[in-house]
Amino acid sequence: MKFQTAAGGFKYEPRSMVAVRKQFGRSSALLQPAPGIDASDPRFLAAQLQHRVANGVREAVLAQGLGLEAFLAKPMSGGGLSAMPPGMSYDRIVRINRGETLMQLADLMSWAQQFETVRELLADDQCWPTDPAEPV
Repeated sequence: MKFQTAAGGFKYEPRSMVAVRKQFGRSSALLQPAPGIDASDPRFLAAQLQHRVANGVREAVLAQGLGLEAFLAKPMSGGGLSAMPPGMSYDRIVRINRGETLMQLADLMSWAQQFETVRELLADDQCWPTDPAEPV
């Protein structure tokens, strides 16, 4: 049996979903959708979550008096491992935080393990908007 793949899918640049691309990951303000993108579009909602996670990580790292590169080089507490998860590089994390690269679930889990602010975002109902017409 041969499967045909549909064009499209969820491969996109997250910051292309927002009105002010340079704001991505650099502001605590919620982002507005780009022209032609509906605020309920799952790609925009995912970009908004990625923006909030990136901003939370940036602020948490700055609160430690570190830059991202120094944070990633520093050993995690209780072990000799660095804060950089396997398969990650400084360049990739920078692209994720700028919204140039789509964050993966493994990235999200890694940041949630390290940062309370990310865990709080994931538990925040406002990050998971639902259609009021749909039953919960």
